[in-house]
Amino acid sequence: MTIQKLACNGLTCIKKKNQFAFFYQNERGYTLLNLLLSFLIYSIIISSLTMILHFLLANSQQPNDLKPYEWELFVIQLHREMKESRNITVTESALSFTNKQGQLVNINRYQNLIRRQIGGQGHEIFLLKVQSVSFKQESSGVRIHVVSEAGKDYSHMFRTFKDRTGV
Repeated sequence: MTIQKLACNGLTCIKKKNQFAFFYQNERGYTLLNLLLSFLIYSIIISSLTMILHFLLANSQQPNDLKPYEWELFVIQLHREMKESRNITVTESALSFTNKQGQLVNINRYQNLIRRQIGGQGHEIFLLKVQSVSFKQESSGVRIHVVSEAGKDYSHMFRTFKDRTGV
């Protein structure tokens, strides 16, 4: 039918609705099928956003910075060593103590890492990507302050109640 015939008969031309948007809708209104389809699309979008945000946040960390688990593992290892030690000696750049086997253990910075040596020998790596480290004796224990290569500060207090000597 042409527009003239429709106008003469008093009928109005109805525009064709968007087939995709109104595919699951009928005259009775919003159906359960529409609700399920909308919920499915919403779920896909939200789950995709969480994965994308997680990926972006994980990769936003600077490559020269310490990972949180690296710092935690370092603290746990050093705490375990110090808990079983005696004759703790603290200097600005090193931490020395005697372990339970009677060996002298040194913890110090070497180039861009913190290492552990027994009797002045060996090279056991405790922590990488270190710009500087300082040890400080306080009344309740030993505080270690580490600056990563990215410039971020890390600090931890090791509480000791055994004999300490400061230098």
